[in-house]
Amino acid sequence: MSDLFRKEALENRSRALYGEVTLKNSLGNWVLTLLVITAFLLAVALLFGAKVETNDGPISLIKWLLSQA
Repeated sequence: MSDLFRKEALENRSRALYGEVTLKNSLGNWVLTLLVITAFLLAVALLFGAKVETNDGPISLIKWLLSQA
């Protein structure tokens, strides 16, 4: 089968990278991801945990926002 291809083609095919290829994320990507997740969790906690004072008494922020729609 080796006589079907040129010697150069077979050499080129057998050439590979030396060592192990790894993909690394930079520290900035991890920090940005952590900030986005923290902001999202803070917004969800605020939405479900905060109270709004109305004429009828305090109600949760999510119920108040849904009643305004």
